[in-house]
Amino acid sequence: MDGRLTDAMTHLSLIRGFRRLRRNTICRLSLRFPALVRWLHTPRPFLMQRHEYRGSSTVRDLLVLLPGIGDSAEDFERYGFVAPVRRIEWPVDMVMVDAHYGYYADRTVLRELHEGVFRPAKACGYRHIWIAGISLGGFGALLYASRYPEDVTGVLAIAPFLGGHDLVQEIARADGLTRWAGEEAEQEDYPRQLWQWLRRSLPERSGPHLYLAFGTRDIFAPAHRLLAASLSPERVFIEPGEHDWPTWRTLWARFLRDAPEATSRSDNR
Repeated sequence: MDGRLTDAMTHLSLIRGFRRLRRNTICRLSLRFPALVRWLHTPRPFLMQRHEYRGSSTVRDLLVLLPGIGDSAEDFERYGFVAPVRRIEWPVDMVMVDAHYGYYADRTVLRELHEGVFRPAKACGYRHIWIAGISLGGFGALLYASRYPEDVTGVLAIAPFLGGHDLVQEIARADGLTRWAGEEAEQEDYPRQLWQWLRRSLPERSGPHLYLAFGTRDIFAPAHRLLAASLSPERVFIEPGEHDWPTWRTLWARFLRDAPEATSRSDNR
């Protein structure tokens, strides 16, 4: 009996591993071959994993987590993002959203987040609502805050994608975000729209709290440093590392330890 159970669990693990590999491969290939997006399953509403706070606090926050391009909602628990939150006794419910590249490709990610995640959350009476994302999810978290700033208290962007090389170089040649004029963004040019929102909002420190975290050898580090230059130093976390889960886990621990305005019981914004 034990042997059959072990065999079944091994088989299930292999199936899940194959599905993760398949999704990740299709998501990444879709960047070059957009027709492949049709092979990505995009349920409406999102598939989500929830971890509810079980402590005694009478007030709760909500933390919405967005994965990378081909990652899944379950990866946040798999790579150790849930347990550290519980150890610091932050009275927060966690919702991990299975928002892979397919939702960005069909331009529905913001609508689905608003209708399926944030609108119901606001009706629940949460004290603060935070959104955090990794890589493409970091881009999604920032983009959501730019479109629906009234929905979120703060944002943590971990190693976010911030646009292609040409756009990043354009901002760098202008000597940074505050000096960048930037031509008007087209309707579908989300990265340029995001940078324009950042340029408008950061000097006045208006809108949601914004935190940035990245590794020193991250593939997107040049863009991260451009954004970091416009943020207060206490809002930027940098660790040795690359664009990978071990680095992101270290950065997550830094955020939980060193961002008390996000994780404390204080009501002050």
